[in-house]
Amino acid sequence: MSPLPIQRRDQAPAYEEHGCTFRRVLPWGLAGPSETGMGICTVPPNTRTVPHSHPDFEHFYVARGSGRAHVDGESTDIGPGDAFVIHAMQVHHFETDDGNDLEMVSIWSPTPFGAAG
Repeated sequence: MSPLPIQRRDQAPAYEEHGCTFRRVLPWGLAGPSETGMGICTVPPNTRTVPHSHPDFEHFYVARGSGRAHVDGESTDIGPGDAFVIHAMQVHHFETDDGNDLEMVSIWSPTPFGAAG
């Protein structure tokens, strides 16, 4: 057994949230909301997630696939290696149209990090 605790992506329970499949990987063993955490958001091919907002900041890293991010009425293409921050209370959603999953790492916190302003 490794001395380093690891939460494996495929061992994290999957559930639907805002139109995507979401796997909470940190903090461990917590099924409900947390002030900070990390998860994997998978948007199925040819779909659109539900527009929503929340009081925390959400930091995204696109791990695979491509699509569009819609934030407060503006939209932009996103793809592997892209990182961006959704600020508190910004209405956002994602869409895919190329027949592949869009998989993003999502890290949320009460304040932004890695963003200028």
